[in-house]
Amino acid sequence: MKSLRWGLLAAGTIAAEFAAGVEESKHGVLEAVAARSGDRAAEFASRFEIPKCYGAYEDLLADPDVDAIYISTPHPLHGEWAIRAAEAGKHILCEKPLTMSVAEAEKVVEAARANDVFLMEAFMYRLHPQIRRLAELISCGAIGEVRAVDVAFSYNFAVPRLTDPALGGGGIFDVGCYCTSLARLVSQAATGQDVVEPEEVLGMARLDENGVDEVAFGLLRLPGGILAQLACGFQLTQDDHIRVYGSEGQLYVPKPAWIHEMRKPKTSQIVLTPEGGEPEVIEVEATQGLFAREADHVAAHIADRQAPELTWAETLANLRTLERWREAVAR
Repeated sequence: MKSLRWGLLAAGTIAAEFAAGVEESKHGVLEAVAARSGDRAAEFASRFEIPKCYGAYEDLLADPDVDAIYISTPHPLHGEWAIRAAEAGKHILCEKPLTMSVAEAEKVVEAARANDVFLMEAFMYRLHPQIRRLAELISCGAIGEVRAVDVAFSYNFAVPRLTDPALGGGGIFDVGCYCTSLARLVSQAATGQDVVEPEEVLGMARLDENGVDEVAFGLLRLPGGILAQLACGFQLTQDDHIRVYGSEGQLYVPKPAWIHEMRKPKTSQIVLTPEGGEPEVIEVEATQGLFAREADHVAAHIADRQAPELTWAETLANLRTLERWREAVAR
């Protein structure tokens, strides 16, 4: 497999984490970075020893030495630049959510298809060995018939983009997307289906004066008769967790793969408690950083144009769920 030459479209905090991941990857190299400011792009390029920097996103897309684009702009800009990247013939890894609506996401998918380029939404947690092991335990019947799942992802500090509707503010699309993705994954593993969507979506939220959801709770009725309880927000102090309840026991993940400390190589735990039995701690080792794993996963599936864990159908199904949750809390 030849090295994939990456161009970074935006130079923020998450772009820095991805750049460090590319440096650690086996099949990726950093070729260029673009930011709204030439000085910001130059500083970022110097930090990571990136050969080229641009003060305009258009210049990055025009670079013939760039194979793939990593998009980490504010959420509402994802769709526009993903489409423009596809039209420039660049492969695309776009931060979640792919777009702020299903309608726009469908346009991105169509652009990728029409221009024959790879496209993946950057849900890096789905590639972690911990999450793969969790799905295996569910699908092999380790806790019997799955009845319910409880997922939480939140933090208690506000950054400007999260309180601004024009920047895609709100916890549902920022971190609640992980909750919906995980809950749906549990149903997929339990039922053997490739992609599922909830049969029913209910929700409540604490909205700020701009109508942005600071704290949101959701309830899903999923295929297989599975109920899901979701909690997310950026003004909420709680322990992130995953709990899956079955007819013969339960699974508990105290530190899900999406939290910051799990992005580096380390051992994580899944606690399996059989009905009436003692808890068994299952240790899962990650030998590669999560962003390095993500970069290599893209390189491995470029020829397929889609990644098996994060197909276009998977992305659209998750966005439809998010839209329904957001509509439920806005009533």
